[in-house]
Amino acid sequence: MKLLELFKNHRAVAVLNGKPIGVKRVNIPPLEDFVGVERQRKLLVKNTLSFLGERPFNDVLLWGKRGTGKSSLVRATLNLSSRLRLLQVDKEDVGFLIEFFNFAWELPEFKFIVLVDDLSVLTEEGKTIRILKTLLDGSVFERPPNVAIYATSNRRNLTPETYLERDFKFPREELEERLSLVDRFGLKIGFTDFSPSDYLSAVKLYCKKLKISFDEELKEKALAYAREKDFSGRSAYQFVRLYASLQTHSP
Repeated sequence: MKLLELFKNHRAVAVLNGKPIGVKRVNIPPLEDFVGVERQRKLLVKNTLSFLGERPFNDVLLWGKRGTGKSSLVRATLNLSSRLRLLQVDKEDVGFLIEFFNFAWELPEFKFIVLVDDLSVLTEEGKTIRILKTLLDGSVFERPPNVAIYATSNRRNLTPETYLERDFKFPREELEERLSLVDRFGLKIGFTDFSPSDYLSAVKLYCKKLKISFDEELKEKALAYAREKDFSGRSAYQFVRLYASLQTHSP
């Protein structure tokens, strides 16, 4: 009953240490804010619209560099319909999804996106992989038609590239288990490094939101900041906020 109340009163619910908690103010970025990842945005939106429209859809693995907007883009899909609900589950709490799958049948009026964030590092590895494989591919638990699973990872195959290059310190069985899990996702969307022009587009967007004039001087400062850190949407956001704070407190 508690889950029922949570989802009727909240757009998003987060599971922390096995306990579901309603999110009163959900961070839902506008879809148009995602610059530099237009192709990725289009793929995820099309898949989510198919999910909403009772058409065939896929579970999705969003992989790639940190700060490129993977988790934020999943949250942004909530803009597509008031019927959508988000359940964010930490990888250590995926066991909660067994209970949730039973519950989802009771609310056919809602569509649930389950976000499993950052599968790159799995602490209870065997248990986590087994549960996710079971839920993704089906077993004794019939899959509710109103649930889609979107997961993020900093690594394409949930494994560092060196492990794929025959690093024998990494057990072959473990590698195969991870690859088997990756194969369960019908749609895999890669987020590659931002180019300098992508990064500057993001800087311009955040400057516009904060009513900051974008000029040549600011451009050079933004590029210098990214060279020290990286070229990503997150860096663009952080730079503009830093620049705004320095302007505010300048004498």
